[in-house]
Amino acid sequence: MATKQQPQPSAVAQPEMPVQQPVGYPAYPQQYVYADPNKGKAKLLTLEYALAMASTVVSAFLLINVITSVVGLWSDTTSGAIRTVGGFLAPTMVTAGTGIVAASVFTVVLAVLACVLFSRVSKAVSYREGYTNRTAYKLVTYGGLAALIIPAVDLIARLVSILISSLLFIGAAGGEVYKSLYLSEFLPYALSLAVVVATSYFIYQIIQGRNKSKIMSLVLIAVSVVVLLTGAITIAVKVHDKGGSSTGRSTRQGQDIPSDYESQLKKYRESLKLKQYN
Repeated sequence: MATKQQPQPSAVAQPEMPVQQPVGYPAYPQQYVYADPNKGKAKLLTLEYALAMASTVVSAFLLINVITSVVGLWSDTTSGAIRTVGGFLAPTMVTAGTGIVAASVFTVVLAVLACVLFSRVSKAVSYREGYTNRTAYKLVTYGGLAALIIPAVDLIARLVSILISSLLFIGAAGGEVYKSLYLSEFLPYALSLAVVVATSYFIYQIIQGRNKSKIMSLVLIAVSVVVLLTGAITIAVKVHDKGGSSTGRSTRQGQDIPSDYESQLKKYRESLKLKQYN
């Protein structure tokens, strides 16, 4: 008896499944680097702003004395052996001849410090809404401007007095008086006034809401460096010229003595003996 064959089910095509590749792990996994959002910003905002403004004002004050001393070296009205340029904040040195250089270096350091602090303050103020309206901010800013107005008025008064004095000396004094008035006084006072006015202008722009602190600091740094180099070169030239011109002269106890000192002393002794004999 023949067996009845059962129909075989037809093969249904199965969809191909994508082969999932094993996830590989890097040999050196990336490490998360924490970025400090407050990096470069002032932590003690008011204190750092006050220090920046104070450094700016003191730097401008020192520049007045340093410029006056350096110009005095050119006109031979200031001795190269000074130990300090004067003023309450100027450094006083022990060795003669180092006062101008010390004050110039101190001015450069203060200007650089002001530049760094103003940069930190500027970054922090942008994240402190309403800080520029606070009393502490206004007190520091207006205080810096007021501190610079006083020497500006003093310098203007000196310049006016020099102009009036030059009119009074017409026909009654030689050229040395005018050289002293304009080269030794008018020129350094005018340069110092330019520095003070420029610094005051930048601070006034800060009060008006325009941040000019970086430009102000860079200007002070540039002027301080120029004054430092000028003073150092002038002192070096003066010292070497003085050393070269001392030929034929002897020194006793730090004083210059003429080369004919012995002959003059001999004549004096002879005249003294003659008086005693008479």
